[in-house]
Amino acid sequence: MSGDILKTIVEKNLPLLEERKAKVPQALLEKQAASAPPRPSFLDAFRPAPVPRVISELKAASPSRGIIREPLEVSRLARELEEAGAAALSVLTEPLFFHGSLENLRLAAEACHLPLLRKDFLHDPYQVWEAKAAGASAILLIAAMLEPAQFLSLCQLAHALGLQVLGEAHAPEELEVASHADLLGVNARDLKTFHTSLETSAQLLRLAARRYPGKPLIGESAVATREDMEKLAAAGARGFLIGETLMRAPSPGTKLKELLA
Repeated sequence: MSGDILKTIVEKNLPLLEERKAKVPQALLEKQAASAPPRPSFLDAFRPAPVPRVISELKAASPSRGIIREPLEVSRLARELEEAGAAALSVLTEPLFFHGSLENLRLAAEACHLPLLRKDFLHDPYQVWEAKAAGASAILLIAAMLEPAQFLSLCQLAHALGLQVLGEAHAPEELEVASHADLLGVNARDLKTFHTSLETSAQLLRLAARRYPGKPLIGESAVATREDMEKLAAAGARGFLIGETLMRAPSPGTKLKELLA
């Protein structure tokens, strides 16, 4: 996903965001957020532990891989992955390129007791309020698509609402901004070529571990096997975000158990 594609995704979604703002004004959204049931802490799921901690991603499609799993049976999959040992769930809410929705986040919140991450291309404070109202425990903020001041402002709003933040970096120059989040995610995808490299990811994890000791690090993208997890864990990862490998499996819960065994 190139930087241009990040910009395209945001721009294509702007009309939909404006529609949601018109349908649910800010004052009403704030009331919905205030009445949202509390969720388990996303950060607490990645405290030091002797077992791998996996964020299982509910994802129907992606720009690079096309359709991954449709229909996406969110409620059933959330329960299945919770039973299989997921530490948390990541729920794609971007509709145009990933076929996600806020309704999927609400369904996951109703179906399981796991911490939930709203995974989307967030840039507007309204979207942070949406995440809270829909049942999220945390939001993803992507350093590559936000100005540093914008990243920090959204972080502060998330914390004020009781949400935690997973900051995502794809390159060394993005680590400083992403490190202001509660957890630091290192993505194996090169935003210029869209290729993934576990070796590049491991190098970036080692750099992040040196610069920000004690910060929970999450390995993202291209994690498909237990060996991949062990390689990134040796570089400093405390958790792993795994989506396509699970979603393409006939039984995502069984596949997760294999990865955790």
